[in-house]
Amino acid sequence: MVGKEDDKAQRFIAIVDEMRKNSQDMRQWKNIPLANECVQLLKEIDATEEPPIGKALACGAVISQLPEYDVPRLVLSILKYKLELVRQSDEQDSERYPTEEEVQADIQRLEDYIDTEYVSVSDFMKQYDRHLRFAAVERTPQWEDNYYEVEQECDRRLGDTPRGMGFCFAYWSTLREVLSERGIIWQSPHELNPRVMFD
Repeated sequence: MVGKEDDKAQRFIAIVDEMRKNSQDMRQWKNIPLANECVQLLKEIDATEEPPIGKALACGAVISQLPEYDVPRLVLSILKYKLELVRQSDEQDSERYPTEEEVQADIQRLEDYIDTEYVSVSDFMKQYDRHLRFAAVERTPQWEDNYYEVEQECDRRLGDTPRGMGFCFAYWSTLREVLSERGIIWQSPHELNPRVMFD
């Protein structure tokens, strides 16, 4: 039995390493199915092998490799699982471990983000100290439902284009084109923040 738990833990570590590499390569979209696999592994690992607070920390490692504002509903589902784990834990060291209040604040922030009916873009920006305007469509289920496939297609079209200075403009142009083909109208950060210099 212990061998199976060790295999799951090793698989989790390998997936998170792969997620980190994707993030470094500017391909966080690839982490979406990997995040789902990680959470499933955490749920399968016995509490005697990994205590709830350890699993909560593991959830944090997964979330940190996701484009949270592009897949807020996915991140919310992981945060809600993390909250359950924090509540199950008897750890009290708030400097080392996440607190219930911190996780609830993250949940509230993303719930406000997707609450397009009651929280406007400008209200969200003011409340959460965001300075760059963003397209309202990015908060919708339509955006999240299409995100993985849209990013996959952008990646295919951009190929080996160097992801250094100026890449954002090639990416935004390709992204607008791919979204338009799906009937999604989108404005880039450059269009929405004309006084900001992007590279």
